[in-house]
Amino acid sequence: MTLEYIRQSLFFFRSNFAVIARIQLPFIILLNLVGWLIQSSLAPESPAMRNAGALLILLNLTLLPIYWGATILFLQSVVDNRPLRAMEAILASLKYWRRLLLTYLAMVVAVTIGLLLLIIPGIYAGVRLSFADYVCVLENRKVSESLRLSWQQTNDYFGLLLKGMLIIFGGLFVLELPFALIAQRGVDMAPFDTALGILFDLLGTLVTIYGFRVYCLMKEETAGNAPAEE
Repeated sequence: MTLEYIRQSLFFFRSNFAVIARIQLPFIILLNLVGWLIQSSLAPESPAMRNAGALLILLNLTLLPIYWGATILFLQSVVDNRPLRAMEAILASLKYWRRLLLTYLAMVVAVTIGLLLLIIPGIYAGVRLSFADYVCVLENRKVSESLRLSWQQTNDYFGLLLKGMLIIFGGLFVLELPFALIAQRGVDMAPFDTALGILFDLLGTLVTIYGFRVYCLMKEETAGNAPAEE
């Protein structure tokens, strides 16, 4: 079942690549270019580098909820057979900017605390909270409700989520490994680092699509088990 849902996620990614790219690439390219400019123009470990790094984090946090929320809205629009255009999805996502940012930060805190407790609790928390983004945007829930519902809803789908995410992350790692090995041999990869960063950030959307596929499965099965109205 895991491999089948991964196959469906890959098919969805390929079929809707043009719109997904138009949603994400403007933001991903900007963030990667700013990161490259900082690394190439400032001395490592310098105060200026630290300040610029902090500003880059703030920029990332500012933009992430926009293209992340837009991607989620687009995924749902395709399922509803009313696909949004890229700009429509981006503009619609602005409504959820604050809540999605706070949801993301709460997830980061929970996962970070878990990782400090011997890693496994962090992975567990990350999987159990993986529906929170979809709940926040698609069910229009508050931050606390999104986290609570995600924890409840992922209970029966933990194994499916974990296996799929491990396979996708593992596949991305394998794709990236040759470039890392080339760099270790002393080859200057700096001219390609930004392009590779953009590519793998875009491919990372597969994790979002897979999580959304399992979220849809959960909603379908929940609706199917609901008692019929008399």
